[in-house]
Amino acid sequence: MSAKALLKSNFAVEAKYDAYFTGRHVQVTNDGEALLCECGDNVGVVSLTNGQVTGRIHCEDDQVTSIALSPDNSSVVVALKSTTLQQYHWPSLELIRSFRSYHRGPVTVMNWDTTSTLLISGAADSSVRIWDLHQKYCTHSLKGASGVFGAVIFDRELTKRPRVYGAAANTIHVWTLQAGSSQHDNSLEGHHSAVTSLEITQDNAHLVSCGLDRVIIVWELATMVSKKVVPVFESISGFVLQPPGTVFPGAKAGDGHIYALVVGDKGIPAVWQVDAGREVWKASAPVLTPPDKVGVTLINQVTHSPSLDSIIMTTYDHSVIFAKTSSLDIWKQLAGYNDQILDAIFVGAGESHLVVATNSIQLRIYNCQSFSCHLIQGHTALVLALCRHPTQPQIFASSSHDNSALVWRLKDDGTAVCIASAVGHTLSVGCVGLAEGFMVTASQDMCIKKWTLDKEIKATDTSISHVSVLSSTHTEKAHDKDINSICVSVNYKLIATGSLDRTAKIWDSKNLSLLGILRGHRRGVWCVQFSPVDEVLATASADATIKIWTLSDFSNAATLEGHSVSVLRLSWVSEGQQILSTGSDGLLKLWTVKSRQCIQTFDEHEDKAWAIAVSENETKVVTGGEDATLVLWKDVTQEEKDKALEEAARLAAEEQTLSNLIKDKKWAKAFGIAVRLDQPFRALNVMKALLDDCPDQLTDILSKLRQDQVASLLGYAAMWNTKTKHSREAQNIVNVLLKTRLPDELEELGAWKQTLEGLLPYTERHLRRLSALHQSSSILSYMSSCISLGGDLKDFHLPPVLDNLELLQNIYYSSANKEGTEMKEEKVEDEEEEDEDLRASVQDSILEVDDSESDENSGEEVDTGKEIEENDDDEGIDEGSYDDTEEYDNESGNRVKSSEVPPASLDDLNANFIIEKVVVESSDDESITMAYENEDQNITPKRRGFSMDQIQLETKKGKDSRGRGIFKDRGRKGGGEKFTKKKGRNLNGVVLKVRKNRVKVKKRATEEIEVKGSRSAGKSKRSFKSMV
Repeated sequence: MSAKALLKSNFAVEAKYDAYFTGRHVQVTNDGEALLCECGDNVGVVSLTNGQVTGRIHCEDDQVTSIALSPDNSSVVVALKSTTLQQYHWPSLELIRSFRSYHRGPVTVMNWDTTSTLLISGAADSSVRIWDLHQKYCTHSLKGASGVFGAVIFDRELTKRPRVYGAAANTIHVWTLQAGSSQHDNSLEGHHSAVTSLEITQDNAHLVSCGLDRVIIVWELATMVSKKVVPVFESISGFVLQPPGTVFPGAKAGDGHIYALVVGDKGIPAVWQVDAGREVWKASAPVLTPPDKVGVTLINQVTHSPSLDSIIMTTYDHSVIFAKTSSLDIWKQLAGYNDQILDAIFVGAGESHLVVATNSIQLRIYNCQSFSCHLIQGHTALVLALCRHPTQPQIFASSSHDNSALVWRLKDDGTAVCIASAVGHTLSVGCVGLAEGFMVTASQDMCIKKWTLDKEIKATDTSISHVSVLSSTHTEKAHDKDINSICVSVNYKLIATGSLDRTAKIWDSKNLSLLGILRGHRRGVWCVQFSPVDEVLATASADATIKIWTLSDFSNAATLEGHSVSVLRLSWVSEGQQILSTGSDGLLKLWTVKSRQCIQTFDEHEDKAWAIAVSENETKVVTGGEDATLVLWKDVTQEEKDKALEEAARLAAEEQTLSNLIKDKKWAKAFGIAVRLDQPFRALNVMKALLDDCPDQLTDILSKLRQDQVASLLGYAAMWNTKTKHSREAQNIVNVLLKTRLPDELEELGAWKQTLEGLLPYTERHLRRLSALHQSSSILSYMSSCISLGGDLKDFHLPPVLDNLELLQNIYYSSANKEGTEMKEEKVEDEEEEDEDLRASVQDSILEVDDSESDENSGEEVDTGKEIEENDDDEGIDEGSYDDTEEYDNESGNRVKSSEVPPASLDDLNANFIIEKVVVESSDDESITMAYENEDQNITPKRRGFSMDQIQLETKKGKDSRGRGIFKDRGRKGGGEKFTKKKGRNLNGVVLKVRKNRVKVKKRATEEIEVKGSRSAGKSKRSFKSMV
């Protein structure tokens, strides 16, 4: 395998074992699959198959005081310190209801009746309440007790004998339940200390109680008197009566006696025949090692699980012990709380077990499959460090605060036996190292010691009769401060140590002679490790760096910088090409030595990560820290490479399929594949072809997309919508989705809000553009009504842009007023009404033109194209600031303007159509000039171009009351008079010239609109308004 293939790139969390039991009580489900545990402000649900936490009931920072699982396993009730009761559905853990208990103190104990209908709760305020959780109300509130309740139970035959029993302090109280009331029947006094447990026998004839006063009392329920007091000589927190169909060790079935399994404060299980008052069986050893503290209760709870056929015990150190009912052999043990994890190593054949050193005097050996735990006692103080033998995986060593180091051998059953001890240091032994034939230790006394270790390792389990005491062969004062780490090289010739004095030192393993000092760290050194391949050493320091040192000249070859806090542990992987390190911030980092770069960072711990263990094949890594969490990591580098290759092959196949579909013009299938491949550009091309060929299929295509694909498609639409040429495709997609998807479905899309914010502004822009185009197309109809002011035109030449339109070809202009005839009064009124309608349809702007200009240009055609081009900045021309055809270059991001600029608004549209001057030519070279004369003020400055909204036709009815008149340069008198009398038109500065019946209207950009028509010389000349 090449070196490149060995490099790791990623690790994934395979399992995480954090604290799940910190209270006193647990509940086992009827199927024996799960365990419910009190854990601070939550309830942990643990799988009994692999020991992993499968769920939690979170109680919002409110301390859990008690839990109760119904007999039918349908619901779980959790009591909180705030006196609230919460009912959850099992196994979904959904909250059914939360209600006040009306206890004035925290609920300490709860219990169900056999029908899973009634719940009894006892509290620290000496009150007991009965709850009907089906009808959702409190049935009874029981009074008469005094003290904190330690146990409450229902009678086995509640329908025949409706009684409840509760133990408060050292007294047992009995209540009889009645409809709407209750009666306090008796107070059973016999215990001299707190009663911890109550249980009714199978025949429902006796009540058995135990307490901290070291006695068990049997009460006869018929007479409510004590039948037997059994001294057990130890405080008892709980007991289990022999269940039907099971026989305790030393007991007999069907002999009529009452047998009870008792585990007292000594931790030794015993079976008592309580009705006879004698002990029939006792275990040879305690189920756990007693603590060094006085007054600690070892066992908090003892219960029975029929599905597991096991006795379940909870201990003071938050462990859960499972023992077979018939033999009381421990077959499983779970550690609910590890406290601070200081070190961890893989041991056993195939690295089947994990040894963990926690903030306790016991070693915890976990089975890597079931994660059941064995607690191993050996040290008398906290265990600080662990080390595995390099060639024998079942041999490992531990060092402790008790100034000693122990050598262990792993047994087949998952426990371990001590085979050797090394005692000689004067202070705590902080680190230990194993090699072939010897062991080295380093202590807070600043000394390192070498111990001979040979025959103890070669011995087998059966040959061990006692613990060998090792002798130190060499001792050397190594550092000026505490020694934090020690390790032995692969060839066992060198020993390295790291200390708080900021140095690391290299020693000869034969005689512990000093070979070299490695200086360079600015703070203390926490860890040292030899490379498994090269002659280099890695050191981790509190200065947040990792340094690589060459052993030939003890120089610093490289420094790895990336941690922001102290680096606590490191380990070589990938045949010495990479390093795994942990820091005091809980981060796990993967480094490549050659590039000196951190290629991956993993964050699963919330506090200092003290422990790191790598399996021999480097497929698994375990980290642990002060957050009491063990994280099992799995190397997924090869899996990710395989998945990447498979994905590449799949993409290539789908790419080929997409190409084939596009070639065959199967747009519907091609569009779906393009969206699935996340290819926006190809999806756009397919969408264009789809809308051109078969737009009715779009709805069916979009209805078949998944939610994630719809979200991606909306993102495409938002991107396409930013460009005018792609807006059709984007708007079609949005239109179909808004019509076919419910608002709730759109809200479920992750980025719907952001997509909508991106769509709205550009959609409004496209709406304005289309509205402007619609208005510009409607101007033709308006132009036809305005042209009716002119004469009879037979040949009307359309401008190039209107050549194909038939609208203007159907316009017919009526003949001008007949020469020499008088307008009748009725005709005048009709014409006036027509002028009023025309006036109302034209915008209210006034066109002003210099009279002198009009006179100078009368009789000749005016070409204003150049002038308009030169006077674009004139205030009469408003180009408009909106350019809808703007696009952005994909590479540079610069705005690119199109040569065809549609108007963005009505003002911009009007600004593109300019009436310069209207000239009417007559065949007899006679012209009539109409101009506006202002009697009060001078004419405004010259203007060459005018927009539509600046035109207003002032209709003169009869006589011009404002002093406006029609002035005739040349022409026949009758025609001019009739023009004045009939129409009274004054275009306010528009100059009309009659010459050869030709009308020329010139617009900006030098486009000329010509309208030709034959007119008789006797017809009056009319002005008209030309628009496009």
